Amino acid sequence: MTKKNINEYLKMKISDMSPRELIVFMYESSIMLMEESKETIKNGDLQGTHQRLNKARNIFLHLLGTLNVEEGGDIAAKLSGLYAFFIEKITMANTTKNPDELDEILPLVTEIKDSWENMELDTEGSEPSKTGGNFDGKFVSVEA
Repeated sequence: MTKKNINEYLKMKISDMSPRELIVFMYESSIMLMEESKETIKNGDLQGTHQRLNKARNIFLHLLGTLNVEEGGDIAAKLSGLYAFFIEKITMANTTKNPDELDEILPLVTEIKDSWENMELDTEGSEPSKTGGNFDGKFVSVEA
């Protein structure tokens, strides 16, 4: 399968996701990118590390930019602070090539992802309101 085909598949998969599935996908993608970055750091692949960490950082920038603070109240405010912290740590890891920066946030990101996965649907069975925005997969697409 070519990279172009993989990217098209990702776009189709993303377009069929519910808002909650999309948010979980974004968290999963950021976790995968950070884990891969730890390996590229070990292998001395500076360019690969930089690319992956930029994508992970961009996911959190997107999530931060799409938070609805007015409707989200305290939860949105806390997520905003966490996203800013994640962005800072990812940026620091990218600058220093120190995987410890990623190890500090990976458990938190995983915990938030797990919370989204296990979120109860409301009494009518509908998804929570859309907070992920129009995510198009550009942060996780395969390089052409």
